[in-house]
Amino acid sequence: MAQNLGERIKTLRKELKMTQTDLAGSEMTKSMLSQIENNLATPSMKNLQYLASRLGKPASYFLEDETYASALPIEEIHQELKEISKLIDSRKLDEALSMLEAMLLKYNFDKDSKLYADFLSKHGECLIELNRSEEGEGKIKEAVNIYINKFLFVDASRTYTVLIGTPWNNFDYQKCMNILEEALSIYNNSINKDYAFEIETLYIRSILYAGLDKIEDSLLATNKALSISKQTDIYYKSDELYKNLAVMGGLLGELEHFNMHIDKARQFAVFTDNNRVLASVEGVCGLYYNKLGKPEKALEHLDTALELSDKVAAFALTEKAKSFYMLGKYQQALESIKHIKYPEYTPFKYDYLHVWSYKVYEGLSLSKTGRPKEAIETIKSGIEMLEIVGESKALAFAYKSLSEVYSEMEDFENAFAALKKSNEIEELAKDNKLYY
Repeated sequence: MAQNLGERIKTLRKELKMTQTDLAGSEMTKSMLSQIENNLATPSMKNLQYLASRLGKPASYFLEDETYASALPIEEIHQELKEISKLIDSRKLDEALSMLEAMLLKYNFDKDSKLYADFLSKHGECLIELNRSEEGEGKIKEAVNIYINKFLFVDASRTYTVLIGTPWNNFDYQKCMNILEEALSIYNNSINKDYAFEIETLYIRSILYAGLDKIEDSLLATNKALSISKQTDIYYKSDELYKNLAVMGGLLGELEHFNMHIDKARQFAVFTDNNRVLASVEGVCGLYYNKLGKPEKALEHLDTALELSDKVAAFALTEKAKSFYMLGKYQQALESIKHIKYPEYTPFKYDYLHVWSYKVYEGLSLSKTGRPKEAIETIKSGIEMLEIVGESKALAFAYKSLSEVYSEMEDFENAFAALKKSNEIEELAKDNKLYY
């Protein structure tokens, strides 16, 4: 059933673990608040604004059209939207879209209500994930306008960030950054702070800076997010943030704090029971030990990552192939590669480059097991995928590996051409300060 104004106030107060005395403060008696919560009295607009400010919401939050709301099963709708969120997160997009379309037929939404904006937000997100970008962006912008008209600026800004999905799929991180800035400009209209949202946007900013190869800026954003966490005791995404510190430090060649940061990431992931991040942490440890020339140690962490979550399978299996190659176990490297499945979603640029590098290790392993022609074709297919992102150290390594295989075949003309290409890309990567 829908909640009326008094019930909304009481529910939110309890969610915030406030007593009636806490909420009443110095401007209202506890007795008056009790009457309001029990629908025995209606607050004046001044009193409602006072209560709303103490509860961290705009007054409009409590003034949804209750006549309309009572005609809809609000709790049921919210539950359906939560289920849809889970389906989107697990990439069951067609199922999520079917649920959304059924809801649109089932419920007579008020097109100006927050509830309808909540629905549009999920509908738009699902469409964008299905690469129906134009339709999805239209839904998102419609939702944002409803939120803004109701002075729900935090909801509006959160929803606006969903628009990042389209340029993200094209590795256009500058456009993603522009959208994030626009979302923050909406957020700045709010008189209430949402520290979790501020931490989340700094986390997104750190990822985008890394995608733009501005690693120092990425570290600054990460540290600022962690600073807010410590000041507010809101440790949202702390596991991801500490993992980022470890990874970014590694890209800068500053490995002395790696263990400290990765241990912090692991602690927060364990505390929040987040197996996906915990698996990612173990995957990063595998990469770290391979970088140190300790493939046996790397394999221990990579096996742990695969046991924890299949979300990191492509990354971990690629790194396992590298470990086996380093150990001279070429057949095992090929066996690991056979299980790699490229993720359905578009990963972050560094992850994309890392995963497609498996084709290079596959080619090198094929060459070592006496199949040089297959090796050439395999490495070339990897190069084709790596080139989508542009120049990178991963692409330079691919051409260098191609040169090695050509040399083993005594095809020195092609070997020289591939090595020359590798050196040219290395120089470009150095000039443009590319880290992967």
